[in-house]
Amino acid sequence: MQAVYNIAEICACHGITDVVLSPGSRCAPLTIAFARHPEIRVRTVPDERAAAFIGLGLAQSQRRAVALVCTSGTAGLNYAPAVAEASFQQIPLVIFTADRPPEWIDQLDGQTIRQTDLYGAHAKGSFTFPADTSHADAKWHSERIVNEAINTAQQFPAGPVQVNIPLREPFYPKAGQELRFEEVKIIREQAGTPTLPPSELTDLAQTLRRTARVLVVAGQHVFDEQLVRSLRAFAAAYQVPVVGDVIANLHQPLGANLRFRAPRRWGIRMCFWPCQMLSSKLTSDLRC
Repeated sequence: MQAVYNIAEICACHGITDVVLSPGSRCAPLTIAFARHPEIRVRTVPDERAAAFIGLGLAQSQRRAVALVCTSGTAGLNYAPAVAEASFQQIPLVIFTADRPPEWIDQLDGQTIRQTDLYGAHAKGSFTFPADTSHADAKWHSERIVNEAINTAQQFPAGPVQVNIPLREPFYPKAGQELRFEEVKIIREQAGTPTLPPSELTDLAQTLRRTARVLVVAGQHVFDEQLVRSLRAFAAAYQVPVVGDVIANLHQPLGANLRFRAPRRWGIRMCFWPCQMLSSKLTSDLRC
């Protein structure tokens, strides 16, 4: 089980300090490893659907990866709604699903389903942990898989990944047995920064200059103070209205030269617009 215990150490080395557990018998080795790791904060949420959304919220607010751990069978399927949300919102989740060993799949064993690639197109990556890590090469392989999964989740565009972990009994350490974390191999990838090429920025600027009336429509986004400040300055300088749903997180009280309107009943509101602009002139030639 040492390779399984080392998963917690690899996560901690990658900066994953929050784990949401939905305990079960099959995932006991993972639960024990994360619970006993000194650098990891564990939250226990028995209901997997709720656990996944709590993990999603943590990752969204902290802007870094959070791990989820569940037992085998249909438990992992209850993560699916939050996994889909994480996929479309580009939020990094590392999902560890405990599983039966391969010899028990499709043998009508209770709480045994086909867990490989459980989330399909909604997962950015799907990985299978070795069932047997007794050989040194297999142990190295197991560490490489966890590193690759975490790097995949965090690289732009971020998203959820699944690591399926087949586990054989015994699941629990012997009485008095000390659980230790070994020195593990850490593989890091240099994070890229998404930017528009200079040529596209030039084309966009020229398009804006040629357009008399512009409307900015904001999509779903985490709160970003710098983005809000930039949009305020843009709206004030070019007399451009900005609209968006409440999940755009742009609806902040604004300065004296900008107005703030409460949400309409259907959930869409005007975020802000210059005072000089008259409502009769809000028909746009260009929407961004």
